[in-house]
Amino acid sequence: MAKPFTLMTLLGIRPDIIRMHKLIRLLDEGQAQHGYRHVFAHTGQHFDYELDGVFYDQLSVRRPDINLEVGKTLKERGGATHHAAQTALLFERTYDLLARVHPDAVMYLGDTNSVISSVVVAREQIPVIHIEGGGRSFDWRMPEEKCRTIIDHLSDAIYCYLPRYRELLLREGIAPYRITVIGNIIVDAIDAFLPKAEATDALARVGVRDREYCLVTLHREENTTAREVFEPKLRDLMRLSEEMPVVFPFMPRVRANIERWGLLPDLERSAIIVTKPMGFLEFLKLEAHAKVIVSDSGTVQEEACILGVPCVIARRSTERPETIAAGATILSEHEIYEGVHVAMQMRRDWDRSMLNPYSTSPSAAVFEDLLRKMRDGYFAWSRSFEAVGQDTFVAQAYNVR
Repeated sequence: MAKPFTLMTLLGIRPDIIRMHKLIRLLDEGQAQHGYRHVFAHTGQHFDYELDGVFYDQLSVRRPDINLEVGKTLKERGGATHHAAQTALLFERTYDLLARVHPDAVMYLGDTNSVISSVVVAREQIPVIHIEGGGRSFDWRMPEEKCRTIIDHLSDAIYCYLPRYRELLLREGIAPYRITVIGNIIVDAIDAFLPKAEATDALARVGVRDREYCLVTLHREENTTAREVFEPKLRDLMRLSEEMPVVFPFMPRVRANIERWGLLPDLERSAIIVTKPMGFLEFLKLEAHAKVIVSDSGTVQEEACILGVPCVIARRSTERPETIAAGATILSEHEIYEGVHVAMQMRRDWDRSMLNPYSTSPSAAVFEDLLRKMRDGYFAWSRSFEAVGQDTFVAQAYNVR
């Protein structure tokens, strides 16, 4: 009896779980009918209950078959927890995972540290699948820019949100047959979870009212690791809190740095409403009812665009410029206070379909395309001389055509 095709999904962080919930369910449900095997694995990059476990409970997404527990292990060891240590352990455990599961292809989403384990997968001659391919900020200083560029060039199949992303990949020399445009799967998450979010009492628990507050998330390395970068943003938010409620859920690293830099007394004297990390449903409710959002998250700026809430992108660049083109967001790396006041003057009637101009479910589109690829032997063909010869750089180097 022939061995069924084994597809492994390997995720690592909260937005991955949220975006992939529908595709994971479709892949699980389709195993018996279509004769493949689906394994759901987690790198454990997020390991605190508040940053990970609560999302499984709230969203009714099944827990992974395997958790590499990278973050938890580093914390328990009590030694280095920096990116090099995380990447080294991630590589080691990914290698062991491949030997355990024997996947025929490994699927990733996004641009976090977890996707860098695709280097190990590709090195073992196992096909790589990347959802969210082609996004580029053209800011090579961003760690995420390195991650998404690397995995795109390692991938046998790339799923892009928009035609623009496909064009960027083609310019980088990636062959057209590797690229499929499917729309943005975040719309599936919002469609599924917004009704549940509306049923929560998030606003009452935080103590704010509809369209009267600013919601803030800051977590990226570029914003939170240097005091001279973070403190001016925090001071701007303190100033803003004198005019309107400012809700700021703290990630653990942010709180630790604020304490280390001696900023906690000033923060406590301000009117900023500090909370612990929230469940996705509560956070989505706060997003949907905010007057304005300040965030350095790519996911949050997309959600704000879909929900009709103006957003200040607290970064120097973005890989999602379509939210700016829609008129839903503005870039404001330094002047957060001024940026918020500009954003609040923006019209709210922008085209919310800019992120997903298609009428079908993007998750369902990925599922159907994966079924076709597994059925037709695509992943074996994609490594053949016939296929590789279609890659621009290979063709030039070996004069294939």
